[in-house]
Amino acid sequence: MEEKKGHIKEVDDFISSLRLGEPARFGNLTVFPLYSDYSKVDGYTLLEEAINTKKFIVTEINEAGRVPELKVLNELDTDVLILDGEELVGAKQNRIVNTTIIIGRGKEVVIPVSCVEQGRWSYKSKNFKPSKSYLYAGLRSKKSKSVHESLMACCSYHSDQNEIWNDIREKSMRFSVSSETKSMNDIYKSYDKKIEEYEKTLQLHPEQVGFIALIDRKVVGSDIFGMRSVLPKVYNKILRGYILDALDRDKTDKHSVQPDKYVLAGVVKKFLERVKATKKNSFKSVGEGDDIRLESEHVNGFALVNKDEIVHLAAFAE
Repeated sequence: MEEKKGHIKEVDDFISSLRLGEPARFGNLTVFPLYSDYSKVDGYTLLEEAINTKKFIVTEINEAGRVPELKVLNELDTDVLILDGEELVGAKQNRIVNTTIIIGRGKEVVIPVSCVEQGRWSYKSKNFKPSKSYLYAGLRSKKSKSVHESLMACCSYHSDQNEIWNDIREKSMRFSVSSETKSMNDIYKSYDKKIEEYEKTLQLHPEQVGFIALIDRKVVGSDIFGMRSVLPKVYNKILRGYILDALDRDKTDKHSVQPDKYVLAGVVKKFLERVKATKKNSFKSVGEGDDIRLESEHVNGFALVNKDEIVHLAAFAE
């Protein structure tokens, strides 16, 4: 493993640049918008935009397929940004992406993924398409830890697949959702209306680059981008993952006193301090740039750095 001190310093500097906005709350979920003067000019096409051009193709690695890997061909003249936790549906089974990856223009790359549809291994289509579902935050945190462990052990971005299947099965049971193929997507479909209620209140703000989400007054996680143009395109999709976890844990008294926003702001600032203080290990990304892994008693996550610029920082509270 090679540590790149400059990239780690850039991550710390980016965290220091973040400013909190006015929080929004619905039910037991509170979202603090984040702002930064660091924000750079966007130079990436996002996954859904890329697939819609028909020049960015995601398929099984070969005709037989392999659960933890997919093949991506970028025939566009721009780099394509694929985000950690994005779901790809179709082919032999639905998958989610194990970490944020930049696919360079004109390149073919094998990307690490995890299955989120245990009960199907047969073709629905040749190619994958994007989904509006996203791996929910609690499982993203577990996946992030297992990927880090895999990187430390054998420089691989593989996850603990059994842990993911078990977590989705348990969540389906808690939500009383029956799925023929044990699909994560079926949980989201069953709760679309309730998720939309949260989305109407938890709106994106102009110039926002990221957010920190709290459930029952405790930080769950954060997603932050180095370019202002990215979050507006993916905000609702990522937020759905936090909303699903909030619904799962919604045991609060509907008439309870709302938490003081200044108290919550202190909790959020403490979380950011912990993210900055955490140990950071640098690995070569699957695509372009470097993947900085975060590890401490209180925090786990990652940051993707490309061309000395922060692309995506995701951190989760333990």
